[in-house]
Amino acid sequence: MTDVGRVALAARVFTVAALTSLAAVAGPRYFDGALLVVLTAAIAQAVAMVGRVPEHTVALFEGGVIAALAVLARPDQATVTPYLVIPVLIAAVDLGRVGMLRVIAAEFVVLVATSAIVIQGWDRQFAAGGFTWLSCAVGIGLMGVALRRAMSTTDADASYRSAVGLIRRLEALSGKLSGGLDAVGIAEQVMGDADTVVPTRSAGVFVQSDNGTMAPLRYSAGTLPGAMAWAGALAAKCWEYEAMVLRESRVAIPLLANDEMIAVLVLETLGEVESTTAVALRNHLGRHAVQLQAALLFGRVRDTATSEERQRIAREVHDGVAQDVASLGYLVDNLAIGTSDPDQQARIGQLRSEVTRVVTELRHSIFDLRHELAAGSGLGESLSAYANHVSTTSPMAVHVTLDEQGPRLPADVEYELLRIAQEAMANARKHSGAANLWLRCTIRPPYAEIEVRDDGTNAHTPRSDSQGLKIMRERSRTIGAELVVTEPTTDRPGTQVTVRVGSPARERTR
Repeated sequence: MTDVGRVALAARVFTVAALTSLAAVAGPRYFDGALLVVLTAAIAQAVAMVGRVPEHTVALFEGGVIAALAVLARPDQATVTPYLVIPVLIAAVDLGRVGMLRVIAAEFVVLVATSAIVIQGWDRQFAAGGFTWLSCAVGIGLMGVALRRAMSTTDADASYRSAVGLIRRLEALSGKLSGGLDAVGIAEQVMGDADTVVPTRSAGVFVQSDNGTMAPLRYSAGTLPGAMAWAGALAAKCWEYEAMVLRESRVAIPLLANDEMIAVLVLETLGEVESTTAVALRNHLGRHAVQLQAALLFGRVRDTATSEERQRIAREVHDGVAQDVASLGYLVDNLAIGTSDPDQQARIGQLRSEVTRVVTELRHSIFDLRHELAAGSGLGESLSAYANHVSTTSPMAVHVTLDEQGPRLPADVEYELLRIAQEAMANARKHSGAANLWLRCTIRPPYAEIEVRDDGTNAHTPRSDSQGLKIMRERSRTIGAELVVTEPTTDRPGTQVTVRVGSPARERTR
């Protein structure tokens, strides 16, 4: 039930109780009017609770019926006319001033029309009673309008207050969480604990991605890229049935927390696993499931907030700074028209080129901020789209080599690799003066390697204190990747940035 529905129910119940009490005190002759009011209020409440008719519409018809009953109950209308204020209050809370005025108008018209038909004359006492309660209805209706505003403001503020409370609780709890809020780290703990119970050759923790497929959150150290290509299908079957899947030395174990499927642990063991051992392992890993659930939820909130903030900054740059700088270009053009001095013309031309360069950089920055990994697109596809953008907005020829096989990398790994590659390509575009840019992307989950290389002659190797290089290194450390920046030499011009995550080493053996 909505807040308006609760106000309507309370108003009807309270008023009906008051009027029936009045009828009991006044005598039996007033019971008929009170009974009609109770019946009308009950029908109106039942219709409103069905939810198909808005509260203000129900109140409109309810007010008309009560107005007609007030005339029909004359001269014993004392238990009917006070109820005229209730439909006005409900309409005001639901629709504001418009709803209030509609119901008052309907009640006034029905009172006048019914009086003309039934009374066929002027009844000063009845008219005075009707006018009194309609006047009260106006005052009560204005109170309802104020209540409506307070409710809407309170609802918005309450959401923020709840958010503040939850964030503070999360801040207080984060220091007490033994496993932290790193989903990848918790996945490694899961696989490590599983290995102590059931010796494994390789392992992986899978979660369901936004497009419904099973994506690896983490593979065990030393797992050969592509060696667990079968694991995705096994994890999908386990997720579908929410039950363990045992196939000789290959096992899929669901990780459940709070009656919710969180992830699937897939193992390739050194020997066949008995069902009793698998059940014991599932129970043993129960505490990790809760930790993983908290970490994944926190990650989704963080990623959503980050994405929304990037979009907000992009909009502000586009609508603010970018427009202001672009307008400077028109002023520079006007200056060029107003002078014939060759010296000034040359300087104004340099200024115009600089303004154009700044506007172009701002547009590139806006694109970088808005460029995200689509739910249905892999890392290779997103990098290719960005490389195409660089190619069409710069004089460089961009050469792309994609070698992407197997399931997708974890979402956080894909995100950080995309941002590192973006930064490397943006640096080459802005500073290298290169004619060519090479992007090579090799993905064999859990291994991935991205190389960005140019043939520029400009010395644009990032300084050790460069903020861009610092951010790239921070992103690499976040996902446990290796970042290598190769400076240009006399034999090989240009700068090369290589980032690797995972290991292409062979499977470990016992």
